[in-house]
Parts: sequence; C-alpha cells; structure tokens
Amino acid sequence: MNKGLVAIVIAVIMGMALIFTANILSNTAVSIKNKGYVQVTGYAKQEILSDLGIIEAVIKTESPDIKECYKKLAADRDKLRIYLGKEHTVTSGELVVKPASIQEVYKINDRGFDTEELVKYVLSQTIRVETKDVKKVEKISSEMIELLDEGVKLDIMSPEYHYTALEGLKIEMIGKATANARERAIKIAKEGKFKLGSIADVRVGVFQITPKNSTDVSDYGYNDTTSIEKEIKSVVEIKYFVK
Repeated sequence: MNKGLVAIVIAVIMGMALIFTANILSNTAVSIKNKGYVQVTGYAKQEILSDLGIIEAVIKTESPDIKECYKKLAADRDKLRIYLGKEHTVTSGELVVKPASIQEVYKINDRGFDTEELVKYVLSQTIRVETKDVKKVEKISSEMIELLDEGVKLDIMSPEYHYTALEGLKIEMIGKATANARERAIKIAKEGKFKLGSIADVRVGVFQITPKNSTDVSDYGYNDTTSIEKEIKSVVEIKYFVK
C-alpha cells in the first residue's frame, strides 16, 4: 500500500472515531434528559475544638463497720477535692459530688449461695469535673492516679470532650454541603450541555464527628467524645430537574 493511500485510510478512521466519541457524549446528555433529573452529592468538612470537658472518678471504701466505712469515704472525698483544687485549680462550680451508694456483701457458702452472715459494707461515691477548660480535664485524667499513693481507692473513667454549639454548626454544614452539590451540578450541566431546573429531592446524610484526620464512619452517624480536636463531615444528595 502506498503512502498516499495509507494517509487516506488513517484520516477516515480518525474521522469515524471523532463521530463515535461525539455520539457517546450526545447520548449521555440525552440519557440524563430522558430521566428528567441529574443527581449530585455535596460534601463539607470542618475542624472543630471541643469546648467542654468531663471526667468522673468513683471513690470506693469497704469495712465490716459501717461507721468506719463512711468515715473513710468522707476522708477520701476531702483528699480528692483538695487535690483537684490545689493541683488542677478545679473550682466549686466545676465540681459535682453525687450521692453515695452502699452495698452489703455477705459470705458465700460452699454451694455458691449468699448466707445471712454479713462480711462487709462497700461504699462508693462519684465525683464529676465538668469544665470549659478541656486541657485541664486532659491533665486530670493522666495525673489523678497519684491519689492511689495516698490510700484513696479510685476508679477513673475515661474523659469526655464535647462541642456544645453542635446543633447550630450542623445547619451551617448542611448549607456548605448543599452549595458544594450545586457547584458540581452546574459543572455537569455545562459539560453535558443542558440546564438545571428546580430541586426535585434532597437527602441529608448522617453527620460524622470524628477525631481529626480519622477515616472512621458509621451508617448511623459518628459522634466522637474521646478527642479534643475533631472534624465534622456532612453529605447532601440533591436531585435537580433537567431542562
């Protein structure tokens, strides 16, 4: 085959390829129009800092003598309150002392059943610190164990960190995700050579509030209380009518 004929064949093939590609794009636009709408997903993410910290500790005392048990509980409670005030500047307004509870422990027989013989009393009382100074809570959680050296028996709960303006922020995030969906829809319409109409349907996804840089998600939404630095993520699906 001479060079002239080869050139003609290549030109014909290229021309057919361009026509085929144009048909694909055209058919895509027609397909969207025939369905009557285009669906897009909008996404928004924002970093937030917790503004409320909570930590609880449970003081426990035990003794066969109920009076001694209460006396030890009161002494340990005072040690804890003094420690929190002196070492961590916890104020009375940040401190909640919950009512004490009592448990009676009886001797167990050879068959594993309780007898009527009282062995001891176990008293417990929860002390709760709730403050806007989240760094204070973080420090308390790591250092409160020092009280064990003073004979105070403690069960220290994991600290919680919350963002109190969450409901207002959720509304703002829906707006940002909606705007992002609109931008995507406009771009698709421009590329597909059609016009957007009014909104046909909107679905707001569950919010994912996770530790910063986390990829954790849940179908039911995620609300992290373990970290001070967080991210809130919002997803919105919107269907636009096509003109």
